[in-house]
Amino acid sequence: MSSIPTPVTACAPSRRDTFADELRGFALLGIVFVNAPFLAISAEGYSAASIASVFDRSAALLTVALAQAKFYLLFAFLFGYSLQYIVKDGTPQSVRRFKWRLVGLALIGAIHATFLFVGDILLLYAVLGVGLLWLRTRPDSFVLRAGVVAALLWLALLALLVVAAVVFPPPDASQDPARLAAQALDTTMREGTFWQVAEARVTFWPWAAGFIATLNGLAVFALFCVGLVAGRRRLLSNPSAHAKHWQVCTRWGLGLGLPLGAISAWLAVGPGAEPATFGVRETGGIVLGFASAPVLTLGYVALLACLHLRNANSLALFRPAGRMSLTVYIAESLLLSLLFAGYGGGFFGQWGAAAVALCALVVWLLLDGIAHLAQRRWRSGPLEALLRRFSGA
Repeated sequence: MSSIPTPVTACAPSRRDTFADELRGFALLGIVFVNAPFLAISAEGYSAASIASVFDRSAALLTVALAQAKFYLLFAFLFGYSLQYIVKDGTPQSVRRFKWRLVGLALIGAIHATFLFVGDILLLYAVLGVGLLWLRTRPDSFVLRAGVVAALLWLALLALLVVAAVVFPPPDASQDPARLAAQALDTTMREGTFWQVAEARVTFWPWAAGFIATLNGLAVFALFCVGLVAGRRRLLSNPSAHAKHWQVCTRWGLGLGLPLGAISAWLAVGPGAEPATFGVRETGGIVLGFASAPVLTLGYVALLACLHLRNANSLALFRPAGRMSLTVYIAESLLLSLLFAGYGGGFFGQWGAAAVALCALVVWLLLDGIAHLAQRRWRSGPLEALLRRFSGA
C-alpha cells in the first residue's frame, strides 16, 4: 500500500545521482534543438523558406519527430523527482526554501522571457510547482491519480484543438493579433536594438505563454506527479534494481514513440505542409506529436538507463551540463540570441533548418565543455548558486 515516505526515506542521499544528471544533460541537448528555430528563424518556429531544401526539411523532420515536446516532459519529471532532495525531511525551513526557490525560478523565467527567449518554460514550472508542493504530503496513490487526471484532461484539450481546426478555418494572418505580434517580433529581431527586441517580446509574450500553457501545462503537472513518486522511491539512484523494466520500456517506448513522432513530423513540416499556419493537417501533426511525446520520452529514459547500466561512463558526456542545468538552459538562449538577433550577429531568418540545427549542437557542446571546466573549481553554475542563496539553502 502506498504511503507518505518517512523522514528516513525522504532524506537526500549522501552522493549525487549521476544518472539524473545525465538525463538533465541529455534533455538540455534536446531542448536547444527545439528552441533554436524560434530564436534563429521565426517567432513561430520553422518557416516555408527555412525548410525548402532537402537537407533543411530533413533537419526539421528529425527535430520535430525526435525532440519537439519530448524534452520539456523529461525536465518536468526531473523537477518533480528533485523535490525529495530539496524539501528533504519536510521541516518548515526546507518547505520555505522550496517556496522561495519557486519565486526565484519565476523571476529568472520572467527575465529570460523578456530579454532572451519568449518561449521560456521556467515560469510555468514555478507556477505549477505550487501544486507539487501541496502534493508533497499526499500518498503515492493520490499523487499518481492526480497525474492521471491531469494527463486525461490534457489529452482532451489536445483533441479539442483538432476539432477547432476542423470546424473553424485558420484566421487571416493580416487580422490575427497573435500572428501580427509574432511578425513584429521577427522584424524587430532582424533590425531592432536590444531594448526594442525586449519590448517586442513582452508584446508577444501573452500569446506565447497562452500557447505554452495550453500545450504543456497539464502534461507538465502530470510528469511532476510521476517524478515526485519516482523521487520517493529513488528510481534513478539505483537503475540496476529495475533493469528488466528498463528493457521493456525501451522496446515499447521507442517502438511506439518513434513511428508516432515520424507521422507527426510529416504532418507538421513534411512535403506539402505549411508551417505555423495551424491548418487541420499542421494542427493534427502538432497535437499528435505532443500527445505521443510521453511515450517516446519514456523510451529515451529507459534506453539511457540501459546504456548507463551497461557502462557507467557511457553517458558521461551529458553530466557536466546536467549538473549546471539551469545555467546551461539560460546560456543556450543567450548564445543563440546573440548570434542571430540584429543587435548581435544579425543572422536571424537567414539560415535554413539544417544550419540552425548544427548551430544548436555546437552551442550545447560548447556549454557542456565550459561546464566541465567550471566544475573543476565550482560545484555548480552561477545561476544555481544564485538560486540557492535566494532561497536560503
